[in-house]
Amino acid sequence: MRLIIIANRLPIKLGRSSGRVVFKRSEGGLATGMASLHAGFEIHWIGWPGTHFDSDMERGHVTSLLSRHAFHPVFLSQEQIEEYYEGYCNNIIWPLCHYFFAYIQYDQQALTAYREVNRMFFEAAKAMIGPGDRVWVQDYQLMLLPGMLREEFPDLSIGYFHHIPFPSYELFRVLPERAEILRGLLGADLIGFHTHDYMRHFISAAYRTLGLNCELDEIRFVDRLVQVNAFPMGIDFNAYNQAPKRPQVQAYCQTLRQQLGVQKLVLSVDRLDYSKGVLHRLKGFADALERHPELLEKVSLLMLLVPSRATVPEYAELKKKIDQTIGELNGRYATPNWTPVHYYYRSFSPDRLMALYHVSDIALVTPLRDGMNLVAKEYVAAKRDKPGVLILSERAGAAIELADALLVNPNDSEAIGEAIAAAVLMPEDEQLARLRRMQALLSRQNVDKWAADYIEALDVIRERNRDLREARIGASHLHDIKQLYAAADKRLLVLDYDGTLAPLRKQPEQAVPETRLMEILEELCRTPGNTVAVCSGRDRATLDGWLGDLPVLLAAEHGAFYKEDGVWHSVTQRFPEWTRELLDILERTTSQTPGSRIEQKQTALVWHYRNSDAWLADLREKQLINALMPVCARMDLNIMRGNKVVEIKSSDQNKGTEVMRLVAKDRYDFILAAGDDVTDEDMFSVLPPDAITIRVGDFSQTARYSVGTQKEMLDFLGALAAERF
Repeated sequence: MRLIIIANRLPIKLGRSSGRVVFKRSEGGLATGMASLHAGFEIHWIGWPGTHFDSDMERGHVTSLLSRHAFHPVFLSQEQIEEYYEGYCNNIIWPLCHYFFAYIQYDQQALTAYREVNRMFFEAAKAMIGPGDRVWVQDYQLMLLPGMLREEFPDLSIGYFHHIPFPSYELFRVLPERAEILRGLLGADLIGFHTHDYMRHFISAAYRTLGLNCELDEIRFVDRLVQVNAFPMGIDFNAYNQAPKRPQVQAYCQTLRQQLGVQKLVLSVDRLDYSKGVLHRLKGFADALERHPELLEKVSLLMLLVPSRATVPEYAELKKKIDQTIGELNGRYATPNWTPVHYYYRSFSPDRLMALYHVSDIALVTPLRDGMNLVAKEYVAAKRDKPGVLILSERAGAAIELADALLVNPNDSEAIGEAIAAAVLMPEDEQLARLRRMQALLSRQNVDKWAADYIEALDVIRERNRDLREARIGASHLHDIKQLYAAADKRLLVLDYDGTLAPLRKQPEQAVPETRLMEILEELCRTPGNTVAVCSGRDRATLDGWLGDLPVLLAAEHGAFYKEDGVWHSVTQRFPEWTRELLDILERTTSQTPGSRIEQKQTALVWHYRNSDAWLADLREKQLINALMPVCARMDLNIMRGNKVVEIKSSDQNKGTEVMRLVAKDRYDFILAAGDDVTDEDMFSVLPPDAITIRVGDFSQTARYSVGTQKEMLDFLGALAAERF
């Protein structure tokens, strides 16, 4: 089995030696997690090699060199790097997802480049994808790619993982191409995030932007289920936990202690970025010294800042402010024997970083917004059995797991200062107890488990979608059903109306039957041996007005009334009493939900919310059902959730009882039932296993078959009507 990883960057570092291009593998968490899957998969990587190459000869050499290791480069021009990566990814999507709206620099040319580069990655993947492959797309640089792959390979197993925060709908909606981005992501079978908050924001954006039906962690998109879930990324725990035992790391530990003195060390490790909250952190440290003078000459902040995008004005200005703040802080508090802030603006080797983790008494990890933040996890693992305290931003994804850290609001400098003071004073036995609990969790939830859990979930949704595809009525299914239809002597066809025979309309009165529908129904009724019934939630007058001239059997209000031989009959004489209490609940909900309305029938009260805002309607629906439950239980009434409706009705009848009545009237050797709503599940469930049951639009655990749209259903009925005997 092959797993194709597609990421903006290949997991390599390129260099030159004796005029030749050489490379070494990256030590990043993603590469480590993917390596753990080698036992079950042949893994290939597609990505940008990280460097611009002008000559075809050099590109050919790099391609040949990397392909031996299953790395497949996508070469970008210098202009594409600037417009796609620096422009769209870093100047639009990065600030958007990290809630720095004011930093967004919108540029149509950058969006064009983003589309173009996503298409280049698609072409590279297309050239190598084969039957049975799984594709795992990584991160925000390639959000259009899953949709492109799905269009070309409808049955391909596609995963996508979003490694940074996903913003709330209110922020995401400012993106002009928001629908295009969402459709691109929804090309995947499984969309993963680090936390449930990001997952929730994405689902909200999907149903509020695209009006999609969402059920818990699943989105129904076109003819597939897309699962959305949280998979908190871990680290290679054993590598970090065992690192302090290596001689080289031990030597660095000793050197650092000699250089930095015996005072408590507060470690800050970050890339230069406005989302990391570095200035807030420095102010917090200054507040700690100001409010707790007993910390003077006893605590030092060791700030390691990795250079990033230094030529970008926002980053250059941030670097200037950081330098100035550190200078002022040291100028104010430093003594001949003590430096408050030790500042390093460069990268450290992995061994030296391990030593920093191990010797530091406190880790100060306070991003303003972060997808996960693996530094926090690395620090906890590298401490081994040494005391230490993690101070962590509540807005880092890692905060959900690392509950034994001191969690702070990263915007609250005073709270950061108080957390530093509390960490300094925390007893060693408490420090160790907190660390051990976090280490136990991280050892279990490591990067290998993260990758394995994701692939397992991808395989589960892959199988579910395969089953759904097999249930879709295609050419072979249609052929088989037509043969059964033609061979039968007596046939019963029971059809829902709205969403099955006629498209759903925002205004229900607009769902008047079209000419083609009337022609198909007439043809089906003329076919010898056919009994055609329309069973709908509509009232009697509406069904009579629209279909009364046809020789079809009619059932109104979900089977509460049925029409035969031109006469309407009632199934029951017990009609619900619509009390003031019930009406008050519905009217209150309607007044609080713009676009909703109440429909009052003889046997049912219906709350319609198709024209309401999706998020608000979802909230009001739950509130309404909670308010109705005690009243309806007392009155022996059922509450039914339908397609954008909540219905209150008597428990005496439903579409299932009407179908049973019809089936009992004769011996049919072909039965077909079709509907698009949960109310239609009642008739599917009571029919014999060999009946042709069809769910329109959404998927069903009860119906044998499905079609994607109402138009497809009408085409299917038209194909049956065209059969000649």
